[in-house]
Amino acid sequence: RDAPADPRIVIDNQSDPTLIPPTHLKPYQLPFHSTSLASIYRILPVRHCHSLTLTWQIPSICQHWRTKPHDFIAHLMGHEASGSILSTLKKRGWAMGCSAGTGEDGLGDASTHALFTFHVSLSKRGVRCWEEVVKVVFCYIGMLRYHFQEGYVDGKGKKTEGLPQWIYDELKSIANVSYRYADEGDVEEIVEEIAENMALWYGLPEERVLDGDELLFDDVVDNETVKDLLFNYLTPQNLRVDLMSSLFGRESNFDEAIKDQRKGNVGEKDEDCEDVDEGVIKPVHDHFEDDSEDEKETAFDTGKAGPPSIEPRFGTHYWKEKISTIIMQQWTDASKAQLPPAGFPLDLPPKNPFVPSQFDLKPLPTDDAAHPLVHCSVKVCVCVGKKKAWFPAVVTQYKMDGVHPKVLISYEDEDEKWHALDSPGNYEKFNAEDPLEPGFEGSLDKATFKFRVIGVPREGEGAVLRYGDADNDDDVEDGIAFPPIPPPSKNLPKLVYDNNSLKVWHLQDRKFKRPLGDLRIKVDCDGLNDSALNQACMNLFCRLCADALTETCYLASVCELGSSLYTTETGFGIRVHGFDHKLLELAKEVLALVMSFRGREGRSDLPPAIKEGRFDACMESLLRKYKNYGMNASSFCTGLRLLCLRPSHMTSNSK
Repeated sequence: RDAPADPRIVIDNQSDPTLIPPTHLKPYQLPFHSTSLASIYRILPVRHCHSLTLTWQIPSICQHWRTKPHDFIAHLMGHEASGSILSTLKKRGWAMGCSAGTGEDGLGDASTHALFTFHVSLSKRGVRCWEEVVKVVFCYIGMLRYHFQEGYVDGKGKKTEGLPQWIYDELKSIANVSYRYADEGDVEEIVEEIAENMALWYGLPEERVLDGDELLFDDVVDNETVKDLLFNYLTPQNLRVDLMSSLFGRESNFDEAIKDQRKGNVGEKDEDCEDVDEGVIKPVHDHFEDDSEDEKETAFDTGKAGPPSIEPRFGTHYWKEKISTIIMQQWTDASKAQLPPAGFPLDLPPKNPFVPSQFDLKPLPTDDAAHPLVHCSVKVCVCVGKKKAWFPAVVTQYKMDGVHPKVLISYEDEDEKWHALDSPGNYEKFNAEDPLEPGFEGSLDKATFKFRVIGVPREGEGAVLRYGDADNDDDVEDGIAFPPIPPPSKNLPKLVYDNNSLKVWHLQDRKFKRPLGDLRIKVDCDGLNDSALNQACMNLFCRLCADALTETCYLASVCELGSSLYTTETGFGIRVHGFDHKLLELAKEVLALVMSFRGREGRSDLPPAIKEGRFDACMESLLRKYKNYGMNASSFCTGLRLLCLRPSHMTSNSK
């Protein structure tokens, strides 16, 4: 874009220079040149894929960290429940998935600007109807503008301009819960993230460096910024369209890419590409679907469009075209503040039924309960003849046996013995804030034995196996002695139900102590490995179920409640994991859909949950995945290894 002649110019800054440093990039402002807006870029991919990316340039969002209005809009546009953009597109067979928001890198989120994108994974039909796809997006934006102007009634009974307050409250609640019970991340990534948050231009105060980019802090979203983005920036005139599809053709193969690279062009290999002449790109149509003549006529004609342009850095081939004024006017009309037309069932997202509200941990069983001594390294004083000797040991279990609780102690010679714990009330004072410390002494079996605590595990840690003497500890650290072997774990899954067709195991978490659950179901199917067709049908079955559950599973995923349906060596598996409060409700939804396929032998129709047209869309997506097999060297090598080790393994090409 047009920029200052000297980008090193210094901007006068009236604020405290120790808080906000002067930026040399401020004169650049928004990055797109006016000639790139209201234009479509048709891009050639390497793999078989169809995608549409809508990009709006907006002002920098760094100063809006308290309420994150851009994330608020991204949540509304990218939600996948009923009434969403994706739901409407899927009903027409135009799309498979979508996402919305600003990038986390310097390109999508910078001190000078931000790029708000809406990405759609298209079907072939969606590629040919891309103008209608974009129109649906602007209809949704128009609906958001309408609801914003209509406003809502706040807690004081006053009507306020803005979108319904419960949407922001829901997002704030979920963000708080997710942050509180987040998984432990990679140390390097955490350090990198904190370092970025400490950058002065980001504007985070010191006390919010750790959570400023994760949580929402104000009670109401910044409606002024939401209004500015909706009405002034998310417009057709401020839009760039990128349409990438293998219907236009695909990049040349590896050998030709190497030749092009030597000549100054960069290409990438695609084993599935047809042979092409050097420097020439031919359209490569998917062989797994016959296109009607009418559909072919509506596709982009690369022959009439002329030779493509070549991106200078990566050698990507593309065609740029200005969007017609007729289409632009249609999008402008669709984006006006109004309810969507009858043909587009668009609406605000429904209230999320999976928001957790109970976080209490389930009590442990009385015969294997929690206790400060469990996993502690101790030394027990035992009389050997007339002498007393201290033997190293580990406390492995605690049980409440009436008024005389007991502990199971594992000695160094692998001998285990239950001992009655004297004065159990002495341990009630220990907790996370005031933990048990090394040096604590107690007695067992009515003062028959004495013990001294030598090592105390950290939170979530197992047996310490450190006994405070050089012979045991220092020699191990110096590599002279072999470390002590820990006692066998008592916390293994227990078989709680068993019959001819069903087995159920259960294991209660003792390490992380979070209100999370993980349900895994493995279903074995006879005859799965008899043929490649059977395995392909299982892949299609899992894809159909996942597609039909999109709206439900999306609402659950917003609340950190995940689910997956996948094929295994002998059948298929189901996994549901996340907050325990609503986990079983999601599991019932998934199992109900899976079981709806039972008892349909000899019938050609699908269960009612599989909507019209979704079978063809899932089939197209699966075949495209098979066609892309081998494009990644790592996955290709993995496939070859499995083919050598497992005779029942079928390649994607055979499927």
